[in-house]
Amino acid sequence: MTSLNHTTFQETFEPFLREELDGDAWIKAGDGTYENADRHLAIALKTATDKIELLQELDFYENRGWQVIHLWRDVWETQPAIVKSRLRSLLGMSARIPGRLTLVKPMEAAFFKDFLKKNHLQDSAKCVYRYGLFLKNMPQNQPFLNDATIISDCVAVAGFGPMRLMPGRGEHYYSGELIRFSNVLNHTVVGGLDKLIQAFLREHPVQDLMTYADRDWSTGKSYERLGFKRTETTGPQEFWLDLKTNLRHHPHRLKADFSEDYQKVYNSGNYKYIKFFDSL
Repeated sequence: MTSLNHTTFQETFEPFLREELDGDAWIKAGDGTYENADRHLAIALKTATDKIELLQELDFYENRGWQVIHLWRDVWETQPAIVKSRLRSLLGMSARIPGRLTLVKPMEAAFFKDFLKKNHLQDSAKCVYRYGLFLKNMPQNQPFLNDATIISDCVAVAGFGPMRLMPGRGEHYYSGELIRFSNVLNHTVVGGLDKLIQAFLREHPVQDLMTYADRDWSTGKSYERLGFKRTETTGPQEFWLDLKTNLRHHPHRLKADFSEDYQKVYNSGNYKYIKFFDSL
């Protein structure tokens, strides 16, 4: 696979921006950075950068009340359909499915993993508890039931880690973790995340639920609307990008002399969120 340089990256991205993301609403604010003032949203294309520059850019836009998306070249090349879906969703261009038109069901691990592979930018991770939202068979759902992107009527999923006993926080105190959440491509289930969390809590009562928001793509506002509180910010994580395969690797998993065919890249770190429950 041939990777794009920064100039070519812009040349492949800009037609999508113009033709599918209301191109007239965007201005080019720098080399590979595009701003939409109406949405308070910026997209910054990344091929290689210093992690300090990443953090400075995040702080610059957050202090303005904006969100900036750090879109890495390898992510654009390897997962274009998911990237385009995420950007459409941020701009309110995805099809909206009312949560009341869905049913919550537990999911088998294989189906959950396949759903995330097709609809989420990260891998499935090891989720102990898995739930999905499935379309009800009713007239209002006919446009979605006939949509080829929706497999087995599943329109959103959430995966949770094991309940952990936390003696330092009190007797019989349990903490849970939301590890993955995803809508199906080009759709947004309104109230879907909350519905999936409530399903988990009914079966697995915990005193708090934690999760992480990926700073490349999120400010965490969707969690804050559900009552989560930001408690921590983690720094950028280093990866080494295989220039032949476009796959990212953790440095400790590579041989000592690996650097010749690899390029150092980062993510933008995460926001840690926790929601506390008085009683369930």
